[in-house]
Amino acid sequence: MPSEIFTLKGESTGTDASGDFPLYSDLLYHDSAPYTPPTKVIIPFGMKAKIWAKRLAAEGETLFTISWAKDATAASPAWEVLDAEKLSSKGELWVEKRRPIVIRSLTGKEGFKASWSQPSTTPSKAYVELEVEITDEE
Repeated sequence: MPSEIFTLKGESTGTDASGDFPLYSDLLYHDSAPYTPPTKVIIPFGMKAKIWAKRLAAEGETLFTISWAKDATAASPAWEVLDAEKLSSKGELWVEKRRPIVIRSLTGKEGFKASWSQPSTTPSKAYVELEVEITDEE
């Protein structure tokens, strides 16, 4: 099966100090209105997700995390942080991975999400873009 590379984009509300980014992409299917975007991506059985690049931006101090769960379909998944970046003030950070973050799906229930956290006294807008490849190849 060929691999598929796509961009996931997310934006915080600007009023909450932490949360999971709602994820938007042309490959995320929806069929009802009003559309509530997903906050996690479930990796199909036997495939793997490779996160090749991330673009982070915020209007204030922000901690960005990428987390994964063995069963992201559970009511309360046990998320584990795979990667974290912190912007200490307003700004933007672009990180391309020579070796990507790889998340394998052995059961079809594994998934990942992107989150943000800010000081509770000064919530502000935060933005994320992830370049993701879904593939069955090494």
